[in-house]
Amino acid sequence: MSDVGHAPDGRFGRVELVAAERRFAVDGVPVALGSRAFDLLAALVARRDRVVGKDELIEVVWPGLVVEDNNLQVQISALRKVLGAAAIATVPGRGYQFTVAAAAPIGTSWAAAWPAAETQSPATPTVASARASASAATSGRRCRLLVADDNKVNRLLLCRSLALLEHEVASVENGRQALAALRSERFDLLLLDLQMPELDGFAVLEERSTDAALQAVPVIVTSSLEGAAAVARCIELGADDFLHKPVNPMLLKARVEASLERKQLRDRERGLLARLLPDLPAHLRQGGAAADGQRVTATLMAARLGGIEPLAAAETPAATLDMLGSWSTLMVDAVEAHGGWVHQFAGDGVAAAFGTGAPADAALQALEAALEMRALGDQFNGERGAAGRPAPTLAIGLATGTVTIGYGGTQHRAALVCVGAAAQRAARLEALAGAAGETLIDEATRAALAGRADTEPRAGADILSPADIGPVHALRVRRFRSEP
Repeated sequence: MSDVGHAPDGRFGRVELVAAERRFAVDGVPVALGSRAFDLLAALVARRDRVVGKDELIEVVWPGLVVEDNNLQVQISALRKVLGAAAIATVPGRGYQFTVAAAAPIGTSWAAAWPAAETQSPATPTVASARASASAATSGRRCRLLVADDNKVNRLLLCRSLALLEHEVASVENGRQALAALRSERFDLLLLDLQMPELDGFAVLEERSTDAALQAVPVIVTSSLEGAAAVARCIELGADDFLHKPVNPMLLKARVEASLERKQLRDRERGLLARLLPDLPAHLRQGGAAADGQRVTATLMAARLGGIEPLAAAETPAATLDMLGSWSTLMVDAVEAHGGWVHQFAGDGVAAAFGTGAPADAALQALEAALEMRALGDQFNGERGAAGRPAPTLAIGLATGTVTIGYGGTQHRAALVCVGAAAQRAARLEALAGAAGETLIDEATRAALAGRADTEPRAGADILSPADIGPVHALRVRRFRSEP
């Protein structure tokens, strides 16, 4: 029997949930969720302190029914589309976990919650405002800001300005406390005063310049010091920006959002390198040095929408682009939810890589992603069909082998590249799948799956495809077995 009514009511980042009333809002705007999606969200929120297994979620959301994993994956992806990809984490082999921390009980104003930051010892960073950053919505996680200023009035005013921008803020009163906080907790941005006791802002910047972990947190200096010399020294020591006091609220908003956006891009780059290039030296992941790349065994995916030309001819350009945007969101979410990374994107097509370890693990991740893409595609096309709009097809190719992955390009424009015979086979398999909308896999992928997928030889593949593509297999059913 469903127990979603036991989910705690309250705010979680941008989300407000009232389970008893089946009410759900994002940024204060009511959002309509399907019955199963709401039950699933309530179940995850109620158990947000742990990873929840697929079987447990299915029993809660579909009590007494026999349901395939694909149904759960479809609802998870629908929730991620509303909440952001990182709001529900996938823990491979274990299940899912709701990752957004509780913000405040319903009925508590953000302004009322904010002053609590100054009621505890300033040596310990405390939450000043507990609402997720609207500017960080694309990143899918909360942005945490640290303010270091010895003047209590300045500290309060700056914290309040940041709270009104809907960021989560902590504060300390000197540079030594700032360094301790940065080394013990995760922060996305430091706003640093220069003239402080014990350890001033310049000393903090000097310490930061020798510590790669601290360099990952951008710094905006806020100071009343006049003259270009102070600004130049801060920039030389690695500060990202400089704001003169009293801080203009409009400039503060613009500089904070720009710094957070740059950090988000750097974090994604480091995460990508850590995932796809696990043996890459740490200093190459952290900084701007070009990665040397690595030869890895991975499963490559190529996926593309079919029937775009007649569809585009029947709709306005804006409607076509909106459709491609929605499709891209769903496909990229399915890839990333199963440990993959998109290395090529072309509007109606994506190419992704899965795994750098055991071929069986990489192939299974890619297969799970392909199955979820199929399920999401069916739901997407069902919605278009109900609205009387034409539906595209989806062709997917999977190939396993050794490829070279790394960053390539010029000094001013670089991108993740993935080259090798397996990448070429995946693209050819996608082209072979064509308008039929099949999922085709090569022999290496079929062998790596070790009987977990039901496949059949693709008739005529030896004629329609290049000779070096080898045996081709079509995925016969849209599910897989958990064990060979």
